[in-house]
Amino acid sequence: MAVDFGDPRSGFRHSEVVVFINEEVLSNGGGPDFYLTFRSRSWNEIEDGLKSVVSDSQVPRTIKRACAWSALALGVRVAARQRERQARRVRHLQEQVEQREEATWALASELERVREEREQVVLQLRRARDSLQQTLREQEELRGRLLQFELSQQVVSGSQDNNPRLRHSLNAQSAASRKEEAQKASLTGPGTLQEAEEVPAPSV
Repeated sequence: MAVDFGDPRSGFRHSEVVVFINEEVLSNGGGPDFYLTFRSRSWNEIEDGLKSVVSDSQVPRTIKRACAWSALALGVRVAARQRERQARRVRHLQEQVEQREEATWALASELERVREEREQVVLQLRRARDSLQQTLREQEELRGRLLQFELSQQVVSGSQDNNPRLRHSLNAQSAASRKEEAQKASLTGPGTLQEAEEVPAPSV
């Protein structure tokens, strides 16, 4: 028997087909040798092996037919193997796509979180800027009030020193005070002082 229907890698789905191929191989004098030799090879190697058989003039035509039927069965096996590889590749690609989709969703979520954090930081910075501007305005206002107070003090002191009328008034008041003191001194002249000195002190 060239093809084993129980082999899941044979590529055949119907037992009737497997039976017919095996009958053709056996009826032409062939056996499982060609099939077993090339069942794990690529199609190019199978075709090269079949070519060497059919090109050999010493090989009977029936054997060539048997090898051709075995090569046909091997071609189905190769196709099944290729389908299996492609299916594995497709599954692998699907897994990669799913992983990338998950990574994309994770990145999107992270990006959204970062964006929200950025908006919060921007809002805090704006509030801090507004608070700083308010503080600077209050500072400027206080500085202006302090400057006005200092200027008012300078105006008061400067008006006393530089105002001629005020200075004349102060000088006049000083002169009047000195004149009044002189008049008081004249009332208590030297005689009075001398009499006061001649009065004997009371005896104890």
